[in-house]
Amino acid sequence: MGRRILAVLAVLTLLLAGCSKGAGGSGGGGGGDTDNVLTVGTTYYISSLNPFVGIETQDSTAYSMLYPQLLQYGPGLKLEGDWAESWDESPDGRTITFKLRDGQWSDGTPLTAEDAVWTIETIRKHAEGTTASMAKVLAGVGAAEAPDPRTLVIRYDQPMGPALANLQQMYVLPKHVWASHDTGEDGSGLTDFKPEQQLPVVSGGPFTITKYEDKGTTVFTPNPKFYGPKPHASAVALTYYTNPTAMIADLKAGRLGFVETVPFKDAAQLKSLQGVTIDSQPGNEVTNFGFNSSDAKKQNRELLDPKLREAFEYALPREQIVSTVFGGEAKPWADILSGWSGDWVNPKVQPLPNDVDKANQILDSLGYPRGADGVRQVPATTGERAQPAHPMRYTVIVPNDTDYDGHLQFTLLQSAFEKVGVQLVEQAGGDGTQAYELITAPDGKYEDADMFTWYWHPYLDPDFNLGVVTTSELNNNSDTGWSNPAYDALYEKQRTTVDVAARRDLVWQAQAEIANARPYIQIVETNLVTASSTGWTGFEPTLFTLGKAYYTSPRRA
Repeated sequence: MGRRILAVLAVLTLLLAGCSKGAGGSGGGGGGDTDNVLTVGTTYYISSLNPFVGIETQDSTAYSMLYPQLLQYGPGLKLEGDWAESWDESPDGRTITFKLRDGQWSDGTPLTAEDAVWTIETIRKHAEGTTASMAKVLAGVGAAEAPDPRTLVIRYDQPMGPALANLQQMYVLPKHVWASHDTGEDGSGLTDFKPEQQLPVVSGGPFTITKYEDKGTTVFTPNPKFYGPKPHASAVALTYYTNPTAMIADLKAGRLGFVETVPFKDAAQLKSLQGVTIDSQPGNEVTNFGFNSSDAKKQNRELLDPKLREAFEYALPREQIVSTVFGGEAKPWADILSGWSGDWVNPKVQPLPNDVDKANQILDSLGYPRGADGVRQVPATTGERAQPAHPMRYTVIVPNDTDYDGHLQFTLLQSAFEKVGVQLVEQAGGDGTQAYELITAPDGKYEDADMFTWYWHPYLDPDFNLGVVTTSELNNNSDTGWSNPAYDALYEKQRTTVDVAARRDLVWQAQAEIANARPYIQIVETNLVTASSTGWTGFEPTLFTLGKAYYTSPRRA
């Protein structure tokens, strides 16, 4: 891996020299100085540079650096303007008017409000198809207008409580590049388009991308035409590591300036490493134990019973997972949101204790006796969805793109569930895209899978994450396949409630509903553990995926 970084720096020398000559040396980072290149190590990869396609955590960082956002999060996780200089909301809450900063796309084309209008209207036009992954952030939008190049007006059919927070998740695309791809049935050309095959990417953000490898190194080069604060680094080289041990070796050898995903179990021993600063703080990553909760499930349909899943939560060894898998850099957690959501988090949603006796008592009461081998048996059922008698033996899909040891966690789950007469079998899940296909198989019908382990980084406003388990997200953002009309109605009510206190009450109800139904059992909330070379300063780790300062702020010490 060290050789790869050295090769990347050699390529960067040529790239930066070209950028320096072609752009008059602007870009805020030192022209062709490879000593000023920020090398970043990660265990999150960029799956696509197309915002209509990408589903990985790191994708959001790339989109934030490439594309304008009306709003973003700044230091202290405060919502602030990005491309928007200011904004006003009408008294009835139905209209938001944005004044935009003067700017250009990286190819010199003017960046105007018309780009935002095209992006919004295109997402709305194909909201049931190719743009569904971004449609939820525009819920309630009835129209968008551009009275002049620097004014954007967004009109809502009804007031929306999370309107501004949701707009932080919308990436404005260059109309002159993307409009020609709005072709095919329901705009299928939009998802077929691969910006990574047309480098450098036409960008309106602080960086463009001049080199892309989904499972290798991607190079972010400053965009001299960016409307906001210029990056301090002459480039950012993001390297994906399948082997965290190799990443830590490169950190120790001084080949990395920043590691955004320090392996949890290595954090303690790295704190004494000379020339490296380890930062650990409460994070926003929540890990979970998910269930195929779709009524379309063909086998092992007893897993659809929330009471059975309650028993499984009692069997869950959260404290052991915290110490063994996360080296103490986590805490037991039960909420679909993270602690970063502050007052939106329902304080009454708490993890159940690890109580093997209670788990066994519930499973006994449900009529699942132990067989001669100690594995519980499920009696045969009758009716339309009848299934024969069978053992409580379930497959757990374990993705390999996690920032923790998913296999180790599985072995702890397997041992814990043996104590309650349940046999778990591990199935390799592959990367995020592959895991999602397995979890929702076949073809998004949610018929095959039993359970899975995974993680996510919930947004600060609760709307998106509460929406993941709605019926409208089936075969889109939903990985559990759970569908509950009463919950759907509650979700819609919270998003159309503008009064903060009233909306919070509804959000708390929604969290309690999810916690009781258990389409997921949340396992832990992890700390955010990063490492940086003492030769660099200015890092904003909490802005990972949330704000442009994540890459623009770091600078040489």
